[in-house]
Amino acid sequence: MSTISSLGVGSGIDVRGLVDQLVAAEREPWEKRLTSRQQDIETQISGLGRLKEGLSQFGSVVADLKYSWSFRGIESKVSDEGVLSADAQSNAPVGNYEVRVDQLAQSQRLTTNEDLFGADFSPGTTSLGAGDVTLTYADGSTETFTLTEEADTLQDLRAMINAESDKARAEVVDDGTGYRMVLTTTGTGEENAIAGIGVSNADPAALLNELAFDAASMDGNGTSGGFTQLRASQDAVLFVDGLQITRSTNQVADAIDGVRLELTDVGTTRVSVSEKDGVAKEAIQGFVEAYNSLRATINELGAYDPETGESGLLNGDATLRGVQTNLARTLGEAVEGMDGGIRALADLGISTRRDGTLELDEQKLNEALATDPEAVEELFTRADTGVGARMDSVVKQYTGWDSILNIRNQSLQDRLEGIDEEWEDLNRRMDRYESRMIAQFSAMDAQVASLNKTSEFLDNQLAALNSGKK
Repeated sequence: MSTISSLGVGSGIDVRGLVDQLVAAEREPWEKRLTSRQQDIETQISGLGRLKEGLSQFGSVVADLKYSWSFRGIESKVSDEGVLSADAQSNAPVGNYEVRVDQLAQSQRLTTNEDLFGADFSPGTTSLGAGDVTLTYADGSTETFTLTEEADTLQDLRAMINAESDKARAEVVDDGTGYRMVLTTTGTGEENAIAGIGVSNADPAALLNELAFDAASMDGNGTSGGFTQLRASQDAVLFVDGLQITRSTNQVADAIDGVRLELTDVGTTRVSVSEKDGVAKEAIQGFVEAYNSLRATINELGAYDPETGESGLLNGDATLRGVQTNLARTLGEAVEGMDGGIRALADLGISTRRDGTLELDEQKLNEALATDPEAVEELFTRADTGVGARMDSVVKQYTGWDSILNIRNQSLQDRLEGIDEEWEDLNRRMDRYESRMIAQFSAMDAQVASLNKTSEFLDNQLAALNSGKK
């Protein structure tokens, strides 16, 4: 709001104060209405946000209850964990298996010969010469590395292999008698072995030509050309209940249905796959706990204390009542298509308290699980009509992309934006009102100032007349 510091100078009246009071009085009722509406909308948005969060957390639990694996747990045990470890998946059949590991998969390791060229390969000392070095693998793939006149030492070749190769790693080590290159394949198994090392485009006199290797022509010491094999690549070999299985790695995923094996040593062990106890009960207890947590949020949002007059964020809200009603109705309905003694949650010992939360009779649940575990599972997992599917549908009705809560929230956000515009309009109206009041009081102030001057003039004239008569 604009201010005029000279207001009231002519009349001596606190015009600025009067204008401020008049503007404040004019603004107050409008401001109260807008503030109240804004706070009400923000309260609804906050409450709906908490409701959606509670529904989403509950939804993450019921979404899993549509599937059988939530009610069945598979575990594996190994009699000798020094030989291997086993990880059973949910689809693994129950059973016992004898596993004998005869050979572990390993990578190949080559080194340049100790007397290679009789040269000194200290860093940066000996040039191999420009040319191409090609590694050929047992699976038929190749990798080529090009040395140039500017970069042609053993250390340069190591750097190229490590920067460009997907299947080998190189080291240059000092073994006490000189520097030697060591090549190690990154993958285990025979198919990943280096079958040969060839050199091309090199000067016939270049030392690079000596870096040749042919696995098929190794002598009894594992030497061929400029390299000696320190360790051969080999596949893993194991027997499962007498059936031989060969794999290129020590991670074996398909020797036993649904079980991943990690081989660690040779030897014999037993792998047993069995169902975990209590998985179905834990799933149902988790469902009850998740629902009670959601219901506690709903009760808090809709609460009203008559003694204090305090209300929950969504007290009396129609959407909250709709969520309450739909959840309660879905909980109480029997599952269509199921016969026998288990057709509804009540048959598992799940009942509703007065505050809407659930109570679980564990003894009755244990009896149901012992009598007909398949029916207990079907009660939750039956397609479309099971408790899991129906509850999941209710949650999505309120939390999905085009759900009731999202549409409602967007509507409230739009109303908030409308109130922001009303605030701007109110400020503009108050500015105009203030300007009008200032104009009116300025005119009054000027008029009073003029009258004061006239009065002062007449007083002076009368005083002069009286003085002359004396």
